[in-house]
Amino acid sequence: MIKLSKQFCASLLLGLLTITLLTGCGGSGSDSSSVNPPSDNNSGDTPDDGDSGDDNSGNSNYSGSGAITQGVATTTTANLFPSGSRVSAVGSITDSSQQSWIVPADTLFQSNSMPFAADLYNSYVSGHNYASAAAAEAALDGTDIIEIDADGEVITAYIFADNYFEMYVNGNAVGKDPVPFTEFNSNIVRFKVKQPFTVAMALVDWEETLGTGTENNQGSAYAAGDGGMVAVFKDSNGHIVGVTNNQWKAQTYYTAPIVDPTCLSESDSQRLSSSCSTGAVSDISAVYGVHWSRPANWMSENFDDSSWPSASSYTNETVGVDNKQAYTNFTAVFDDAQSDAQFIWSSNLVLDNEVLVRGTIGDSTGDDDSTDSGDFQLTSKAVKSDNIVPLSATCDGADGGKSVSLQWSGAPSQTQSYALSMHHFPNPNDAGDFSKAHSYWTVYDIPAATVNLASGETAIGVFGINSVNNQQQYAAPCSADSSEHDYTITLYALSSSVGSLGLSGSTTDLVTLRDAIAPHTLGTAKLSLTRSRYNPNNDQHVPQSVATTCAAKSAAFAAYSDHVSVSCSDNTMSVTTHTLLPYRSQLDSDKANVGIRSWIGRVPIAEQLTWTLPITPSYLPTPQSNINIHHAVGVSVEGIPILHYAKESQPDEIAQLGQDYSSRDTVLLGEIDQCGGHAGNGEDYHYHMAPICLMDSHDPSLPLAYMFDGLPLYFGTGGGVKTTGGTDYGAGRYEDLNYLPLDVKNGSNPLDDCNAYDLHGDGSEYVYYSTSDAPYSIGCFRAQANQEGSVPGGPHWVQERDLSWSGNDVLLTDYDTMSFSGKTWQFIEVTPGESNNRIAAGKKALIMYRQLASGDSGYDPNANCYAFRYRLDSTDTAGTNDTYSEHCR
Repeated sequence: MIKLSKQFCASLLLGLLTITLLTGCGGSGSDSSSVNPPSDNNSGDTPDDGDSGDDNSGNSNYSGSGAITQGVATTTTANLFPSGSRVSAVGSITDSSQQSWIVPADTLFQSNSMPFAADLYNSYVSGHNYASAAAAEAALDGTDIIEIDADGEVITAYIFADNYFEMYVNGNAVGKDPVPFTEFNSNIVRFKVKQPFTVAMALVDWEETLGTGTENNQGSAYAAGDGGMVAVFKDSNGHIVGVTNNQWKAQTYYTAPIVDPTCLSESDSQRLSSSCSTGAVSDISAVYGVHWSRPANWMSENFDDSSWPSASSYTNETVGVDNKQAYTNFTAVFDDAQSDAQFIWSSNLVLDNEVLVRGTIGDSTGDDDSTDSGDFQLTSKAVKSDNIVPLSATCDGADGGKSVSLQWSGAPSQTQSYALSMHHFPNPNDAGDFSKAHSYWTVYDIPAATVNLASGETAIGVFGINSVNNQQQYAAPCSADSSEHDYTITLYALSSSVGSLGLSGSTTDLVTLRDAIAPHTLGTAKLSLTRSRYNPNNDQHVPQSVATTCAAKSAAFAAYSDHVSVSCSDNTMSVTTHTLLPYRSQLDSDKANVGIRSWIGRVPIAEQLTWTLPITPSYLPTPQSNINIHHAVGVSVEGIPILHYAKESQPDEIAQLGQDYSSRDTVLLGEIDQCGGHAGNGEDYHYHMAPICLMDSHDPSLPLAYMFDGLPLYFGTGGGVKTTGGTDYGAGRYEDLNYLPLDVKNGSNPLDDCNAYDLHGDGSEYVYYSTSDAPYSIGCFRAQANQEGSVPGGPHWVQERDLSWSGNDVLLTDYDTMSFSGKTWQFIEVTPGESNNRIAAGKKALIMYRQLASGDSGYDPNANCYAFRYRLDSTDTAGTNDTYSEHCR
């Protein structure tokens, strides 16, 4: 993360020759990261409002507020960016009053006072022609983030500018375009700030014949070019909190080519050129340009832009981006169906070459409730740290989706009842106007004693009507497209008692509810969520190709960066897990170890390990028996290894295609938990099927895992009960979910013995899909794999611990933490079967363990040491009869 300091600013002053004033550096009380941009006016006297009238005697027919120049400028910088496909020159031209103007604009491109923006797409940097925003973000290491507010949140801005931009946030320089002209590029700018915040941008449509606003285009050496800029702003949860649109302000500061200045006009603050010709110029020496000085503090948070015209918005077709990969690769961001960002510019997209724009970006929830309380908290055990609406609460979930479980605390003491709503604004610009919100869940008359609601709860409170089908029920979100949507669940603490609101559920929609409870609302608690839906009934989620670059492969791991990190060499990707523990919600149905019926006594221990895989697959001509059962076959995107489903019968056994392994199937034997994993002999947690429990929040268009041949594994089918009375893998949430490609479903292009799918039907590329039945993940490698070389050697106990203390015939029924003797312990609850001879009938046992720390008995600073307690009766809370041991690894 970059934090600009006064010392940094002071050092910059020495090298800045074109800046005449820097108010942000060194001054008492000033923001240390604020840097003033250059003025277009090099005379040193910059008018405060930028609307100064200059001497226009050089053209007596022009009576506007700008300064008139004529002809071609003198080149002062031959080329800012020699690598570019067009020359990015800078020049100087003098008006009739002998005032000099820099054309096409005075920029900070060569100044260290503003950092270059990170690449979203940049063909001039090897590997930076990213195919998705996720891939571009995965390549960032955090040093690009500009800190404005230490207690703010990280905002990500995605920008496409034709041609050049410089961006300020609250007056702080946060990023400039690294390619001033062409080829077209797009960028990411990240900054840490509190909402709402002000964005100010200088936009430049570059020119080839300096001072004339022309470029070689459309068969003419002197054609007028066009501009356009689009931006999307997302908060730290990935919610869109702002987009460019006509709510922004835009003012013009350089217009050309003008053949006849009498075509220009001004109305209030509008600098209009709509009556001017935009055709190619024949006599370039006769062309005019019109210039205005920038206000000195135009980028400041407090600058008054109220007199500026509103920005004009333009379609993609008008700007002409449908053939530019710097834009089309990221339409999921820029053209979000519910939050479509608009190209903006001044009123003339063609003739106006230097434009300043400003906009205010605010809270994404759109709620105007002023009664939020820091003590009043609403949470859900079903929601992971990524704040994604669980699949089970969407229309693709079991039974068409059920409401999420909720729990709350800290309500105002005067609370007499609660009300609840869940909504989404299809258009973020409508935020706060609840008549335009989509409403999925409205409930009132929830008794004051209530502190939680179970998933799918219908017996507590009175349901109002949703806006999906106007029924008194929860309506599961069911987006028609894959764009990201924001959802807000709000709990209202009310001073009104149950039954006193005078409402009828059958006529109470969201607006009616909010109007009724407004006088009685003591406080609100909110849960802000997001979701992108991929319809399993079409192929929108099916990949078009196999990723063969580090950035593209890394994109699959980006959502799990708290759990894994990725690095690459020339030909190899390395995936490092930070904990070796799975990423789950707090639901009982997501708990690791739970559901294991044939237990080998092991527990999952945190560890950091690294796996390797090839970046570019080397495909095999046919499926082959090539999996070593002893070793992992791949690694999930959360950093957990995946093994073949069969137990090995001999060292280094190779799984044979077509062989029946049902007698050694870890799934059928009940040796894995409800999410498909267990702890192995190294106390290492790993899967023996695809990691299905990721699917509550995982994007199905991204891989669940990468195999050690470099091929991705996607979710196809998975979960369910495999044996009579056996564990329900996925806890009933996924067995009806089917993301297999349509031609697999209809049998025209089935998965092969490896569970590989022929992407194009010609054998040129393959990906894997998970299946509900064996082999669950993959049955063989479809490309060359160095399986043994990909797997790290994990640690083992110096002295083996007791694995038989609980006896046989057990079921693992809980996995959580507990406090004992002033310490926090991880525990697994063990329930005995009828034939168990160690745990008393009607009792449950616990295995408790914790890592030893400095000061603990048995602690070794050179090893990872753990304490274990074996408790055959979980009701023995004093641990009187515990067996205790310590072990290091």
